[in-house]
Amino acid sequence: MKVTIPAWKLVDMYKEKYPYGHFFDDKTLKFFGERLSDMRVLSKTETIKDCLGETHECYVLSRLQRKHPAGPRRAYAYFDVETLEHIA
Repeated sequence: MKVTIPAWKLVDMYKEKYPYGHFFDDKTLKFFGERLSDMRVLSKTETIKDCLGETHECYVLSRLQRKHPAGPRRAYAYFDVETLEHIA
């Protein structure tokens, strides 16, 4: 499925659904050396399986982790399209 939402919109939707979630907290972002301004939602959703083997249609959030032990690297987070649950 084609996606045209900006990262800040995904963050707002996540915080609305999970007001006590910590994925986008300032301290969490600082720990990994991430910035909201560097995050992008990829243009297509992906179907992935979680640890229980259930499939999810997910938004893919691309982010740059500046404080990764092996040096800066690109990481991806997957959020279920319907529930906005962080899958992987």
